[in-house]
Amino acid sequence: MGNQLNIGADLDAKFKKFEPLSDILDDIGRRCDEINTFNKESAGNDEIGKTYHENVDSATVDLVKLFATVSTEVEKLGLKGRRTSLILHNADEDARRL
Repeated sequence: MGNQLNIGADLDAKFKKFEPLSDILDDIGRRCDEINTFNKESAGNDEIGKTYHENVDSATVDLVKLFATVSTEVEKLGLKGRRTSLILHNADEDARRL
């Protein structure tokens, strides 16, 4: 008896912070997409514009995808962390009762 997991009371609160972080990453991704759209509309179609597009367009598309992926993974991590926190909290409660 007396063996407790000693889960930090603020563990769930810490994992709740992942959701706003995911929202921030989503916003950054949207802004990058806006920049990408602006670039496509602004660079022109002459030789300089074509060279610009060849070098910039795919990179900004990849950047948007990267932020979307990171945002999704951060959100998943937050949810899984909160579930794990709940499981550990419940195990701690069970240990106290036993």
